[in-house]
Amino acid sequence: MDNNQIHIRAEITIEEGKTEEFKKLIQDMSRTVEANEPDTIEYRFYINGSETKCIVHETYRNSKAAIAHNDGVASQILPRIFGISTITRFDIYGNPSRLIHYVTQKIRYFT
Repeated sequence: MDNNQIHIRAEITIEEGKTEEFKKLIQDMSRTVEANEPDTIEYRFYINGSETKCIVHETYRNSKAAIAHNDGVASQILPRIFGISTITRFDIYGNPSRLIHYVTQKIRYFT
């Protein structure tokens, strides 16, 4: 891993009866990220067998790329995702900037 890369791992609990809506939203998010965020290295969602939990793995080239993601695509779709799910764990790896810490604190309190 490059010293500037930021890796985020989040665990999400999906509200009962909202799995299909959640899947559609994360597919929309993934397609949009892939098409518009060249500094996003990895952006993957993994749903468990009972479709009640999701693990998200995100890797960005640097803090600036992570902030750009949060201010762009994420700002449009995440509120809808958080309307039907809850983040139960959120970890950041790498050497994030102070601004990343501030932004991710807002995400933690938003859910």
